[in-house]
Amino acid sequence: MKRALLLVSAALALPALAAPGAEDPAGAIEGVYKRRFMNTINAGPDRPAERYLAEDVVEFVREDADHVYLRAHLEFANGHMCGVWGIAQREGEDFVYRQQQSVVPGEAACTLRVKVTPGNILLDDRDAAGTPTCRAQCGARGSLSGYSIERKARRPIRYMNRVKESRQYREAVHEFQGMQPPRY
Repeated sequence: MKRALLLVSAALALPALAAPGAEDPAGAIEGVYKRRFMNTINAGPDRPAERYLAEDVVEFVREDADHVYLRAHLEFANGHMCGVWGIAQREGEDFVYRQQQSVVPGEAACTLRVKVTPGNILLDDRDAAGTPTCRAQCGARGSLSGYSIERKARRPIRYMNRVKESRQYREAVHEFQGMQPPRY
């Protein structure tokens, strides 16, 4: 009985073992998250809307416990999309990607917050005033404001070599290191 109590006490004293991913939040979300849904193309009032199968893809690759590579390809009505990639750094409980410079002169650079909850991963690009900062990464009907995907959609990335050899990954690493993206 004493031995059992001692083992239970020892287990309770080690919260990192009791909560997997507590010390490695980047590892806890690494994977690919996909959501398929029926989307629509509206060709105008004289033609019926066309429906097609669309897919959102969000990838996270652990760089270290405090950094993840993120890539999001989100689809919206009429073929509009959002596409963003970069290295996000842990800030408190969240990860935040901060684009080094804006792609549109005079506009703020994209800042994308990744909030992880037990059931969902939320992407949000709104600043303190509620203004979206990643509009240049999206088509007219697309938005990175308040996008949510369920954590249960997570799958392992079985194509990691392809991810790390991709143009997007190389650009993200160069941007994070403060270098100019490679020229192709």
